[in-house]
Amino acid sequence: MNIKLQIDSVLIHSEVNNKFFHTKFKDKLNVIYGKNTSGKSTLIQLILFAFGINDNKIKLAEILSEQIFIRLDCSIKKNGETEKYVFVRQDETLLIRDSNKKVLRFNGISADQSAEHIKLKKYFNELFEFNLQLESNAGITEAPIETIFLPYYVSQEVGWVYLRKSFNNLTYYKNFKEDFLDYYLGIENVFDREEKRRIEKEVSRLQQQIKFYTDVEKDNQDLKLAKVIDETLEGKANILIADISTRKDKLLELENTYVNNSNQLTFYNQRLAVVSKVSRNHNKQEPGKDNCPTCTQVLPSQIEDVYSFFQEENDTISLKKELGEKIKKMQSTLNSLNKRIEENRIEIGTTFKTFNKYSENNITLKNYIENRANIQIFENLTKQIGQLTIDLNFEKGELKKYKTDDDINLEREKKSQIFKNKYFTYNIELGLPVLKDERFYKLYELSTFPFQGVELHKAVLSYHFAFNNLLTQTNDIHRLPFILDSVFKEDIDGGNRIKILEFITKNFPTDTQTILSIADDKNIDSKIEEYKRDIFKDKAYLICVGNGENEKALLKQNDDSQKELIEDTFEIIDNI
Repeated sequence: MNIKLQIDSVLIHSEVNNKFFHTKFKDKLNVIYGKNTSGKSTLIQLILFAFGINDNKIKLAEILSEQIFIRLDCSIKKNGETEKYVFVRQDETLLIRDSNKKVLRFNGISADQSAEHIKLKKYFNELFEFNLQLESNAGITEAPIETIFLPYYVSQEVGWVYLRKSFNNLTYYKNFKEDFLDYYLGIENVFDREEKRRIEKEVSRLQQQIKFYTDVEKDNQDLKLAKVIDETLEGKANILIADISTRKDKLLELENTYVNNSNQLTFYNQRLAVVSKVSRNHNKQEPGKDNCPTCTQVLPSQIEDVYSFFQEENDTISLKKELGEKIKKMQSTLNSLNKRIEENRIEIGTTFKTFNKYSENNITLKNYIENRANIQIFENLTKQIGQLTIDLNFEKGELKKYKTDDDINLEREKKSQIFKNKYFTYNIELGLPVLKDERFYKLYELSTFPFQGVELHKAVLSYHFAFNNLLTQTNDIHRLPFILDSVFKEDIDGGNRIKILEFITKNFPTDTQTILSIADDKNIDSKIEEYKRDIFKDKAYLICVGNGENEKALLKQNDDSQKELIEDTFEIIDNI
């Protein structure tokens, strides 16, 4: 369901100068009139300023210097229910009071990239369920607040010459026209397009990988032969591998035992060498006379030491005999192990030769073993292709959630045709020549008009009314007041002014407000009463600025007629 914003009233107040402006707005055509430079455009720009838009802040410098606040009382219809909101802008602060009387404060919003302004943008995105994404050099970002109002606002200066230029710096975004139109026409959001691009790239990458692996498998003769050999002799090869593996395990066990025994034999031999040396030293030494074989100290001569000396000599002789027996026995064990190891090696070789003589269709087990590396490569390729195929099918499933380029182009064409029919109808009503070049009526190509002067003004007016009408057919798009600032240019004659007002009165949207400003000078051929009587009748609500005769006269002396509203606004401002 569309979310609809209606402006109920506007209050502007300068406490330092004790001045104010207040007006109501009706749910129909609202006509702001007054002398040129009286403050009509200032009023419209202040309304936008009160929503946090800083685009025209420089143009508002004079009135902002009076330290004003702007208060908008609004109604927002959402999900069939209408809620009241109050927006108050004072310098760099915006306060919002919702229907529950809760006040939100956003301080320091004068810079669009400030943290507070970004918070405000997120608030409006949620309030209007607005999720337009735009693409810049920095990537995909949430669209600025101005884009919420852009379809519904035609500025006084460039808005009547260029499309989508009522706010500055929006052309900074890539493909802005297409993304803007696609979103508001319900065709596609840039976020969807970006995700779709990512999936498309992933699908392409997976397809290329699958093709590469498939080509390797298809074109490599060694892999083909390995596959044939594997299928032919895999069973027999498994028997061979199992048999040889068992024998290898047994051989490895014997070899480990041989190594351990060899180490033991080496130990016995080294110990025997030490004992033999000790024995020889005993034969050359006498207690009390000879020195110790390892130092210069004379061996002790006490009787107990002499007894110990000769006892050690007897132990050495016994140990030498024991070690000799162990060495002899260990050497015999090693010889036996060596013989068994050699026998096992011969058996393994014989087994391999026996199995290798086996063949089927002239393919031997030797071929199988030599091609085993290729078989492993083939198996890896098969696994890779299988997993890539699973991933590819998943991504293709995700891609089906998004519209194809053909789908998008078809929807664009349908919308363009609807726009064209309404645009041509409006052009006829405004007396414009028939357009034959599709560049000047196809919605996604249209950016300029082949007209000048009053005809250009009418063409832009016709475009905006046709586009606004097209937006009513888009589900879930917010609807804001249709604001047309300065619908009369200085060179528009009386006859064309009447034609423009008649067109607006006949075709303004009925589902939301329309706010327009026109120049009318009471001192110089005022026509407002004539317009009210002959054109607007009961369809318009008139709002006068500067009594229709004064310049820069938006604010007037405070007469306390809005005292309660002003005090209530200060309560909002002072809310902590």
